[in-house]
Amino acid sequence: LDNSGQLDPLLAKIAFIFILIGYGTKVGLAPMHTWKPDAYSKAPAPMGALLAGALLPVAFVIILKFKIITDASVGADFSQQLLIVFGLLSITLAALVMFNARNYKRMLAYSSIENAGIMALGFGFGGIGIFATILHLIYHSITKVILFLTAGNMLLKFSSDKINKVSGTLSIVPLSSALLIIGFLIITGTPPFGIFLTKMQILLAGMQTYPVVSGLALLFMGIIFISFLKHITAMVFGDSEADIKPGEDGLWLLIPPTVFLGIIIYLSFTLPPFLKTLITEATNIY
Repeated sequence: LDNSGQLDPLLAKIAFIFILIGYGTKVGLAPMHTWKPDAYSKAPAPMGALLAGALLPVAFVIILKFKIITDASVGADFSQQLLIVFGLLSITLAALVMFNARNYKRMLAYSSIENAGIMALGFGFGGIGIFATILHLIYHSITKVILFLTAGNMLLKFSSDKINKVSGTLSIVPLSSALLIIGFLIITGTPPFGIFLTKMQILLAGMQTYPVVSGLALLFMGIIFISFLKHITAMVFGDSEADIKPGEDGLWLLIPPTVFLGIIIYLSFTLPPFLKTLITEATNIY
């Protein structure tokens, strides 16, 4: 990092483009996202939780490490504009696909693509968006663990990952349904949960420098919320299958997502001093 100012600007730009494409594939930024819906829909629930809750943030942090080096060589505008382009493209893609989603695990995959786009926008906008984006990354990781583990419970009970094959869950698996509903509210940025605040702060940061991009992102987030609501409502409140016996397949399966739910609710209302300090220090770096 100390010698990054001595790098050839052209080579630094080319290197960052390759880094962004390579690790952006792991993050799931469009158009490098194509593996994600297939992998998430076929992976066991715990693996899906790891992919969304661990792989995505780690890969994003690596991109940001190289962003620091690139910015020191060519200035911040280059990397920020690239992140904004990939970010808006990812959110747009998720909005176009999710409304007609047929598989609820693929739906969660496209939700991760959307949130990867939101994070890219946050770091691209800069300013107050950086602190909010780091916090959003944490919130998203925890919430996706809840949703994927709950999706696994649904798959065990209904033996299908198709949305039209999973109906009336509230009367069959009420506890898993409650986790699904709350997870949906959190991940879509519904007040009073923390993701609502991080999304708003990221969009406000964009309004200062890229108002059109920020406005489009807000529009597509609204479409994604409606799509999510449509599918979750059909799954939870639809007519239940008569041949499916009510009751959770194992109450112990509810413990991990419930623990993570407690964590995300706590962090939504109280940011521990040590975590605030860590995020502030990270913000100062970027």
